Amino acid sequence: MENNENEIQNNSNAGNDNGFTQGSDPFANVNNNGYTQAPNNGYNMNGQPMGNPYGQPPQEQGGQGMAIAGMVLGIISLVCCCSGYFALVIGIVGFVLSLIVLVQKKPGKGMAIAGIICASIAVITILALMMIGRSVSTDELQRMLQEIQNAQ
Repeated sequence: MENNENEIQNNSNAGNDNGFTQGSDPFANVNNNGYTQAPNNGYNMNGQPMGNPYGQPPQEQGGQGMAIAGMVLGIISLVCCCSGYFALVIGIVGFVLSLIVLVQKKPGKGMAIAGIICASIAVITILALMMIGRSVSTDELQRMLQEIQNAQ
């Protein structure tokens, strides 16, 4: 019996007589307690990446935050487009933030596009309202108000 055990041990140490090759020792990471330690290469014991549940790709937070900010500022400027310069400044900042996200190809492309659309519509509307407001002179405005009062 001892001879058979010694032959098996000698054959396993002899090499690859069975045609299979093994790249490295599977027990190289066994500690004194008999438990296998996971290699420290970013993967767990099953060969799956650690810290990444369900196989989701890692996302950068910086670009997505800028995309959210650009979209929110574009929506706010669109809602407040009658407030004048305040909405104009907010719309321009939202447009710039959203454009930066698209140019640098950061995550949040859809939100950046929505921010660009909302901000550009708001800025165009604000500029058109300002041009219309400046084209009406105070004399004409007073004449129109006088006509309204006379009609009543």
